[in-house]
Amino acid sequence: MRSDDEQDSPKTRADYRREQERAEQEFQERDRKRVQVEKEYARTHGGETPSDDEPTEQRVNPVDSKQQRLGRRLNWAIFWLVLLIIAVYLILFFLD
Repeated sequence: MRSDDEQDSPKTRADYRREQERAEQEFQERDRKRVQVEKEYARTHGGETPSDDEPTEQRVNPVDSKQQRLGRRLNWAIFWLVLLIIAVYLILFFLD
């Protein structure tokens, strides 16, 4: 608990940096423990998790495939919009 003097005085940059570094270290430790627990759970319950020695190219990431599919769809949408814009300009040009 902070004393009255500490509450009244503003935090220095060094104090703030130390606090941020401590929070980052705590987060890293919690994350490391979480990953370890997840691996242990997968091992005990028969789940398959990719091991660290597998090359990352062979791992299938559903987010990557969704992003690629979305990218293709957006490219086609842009293509059709450009064609429609050109068609409108041609129609307006020939109607004048």
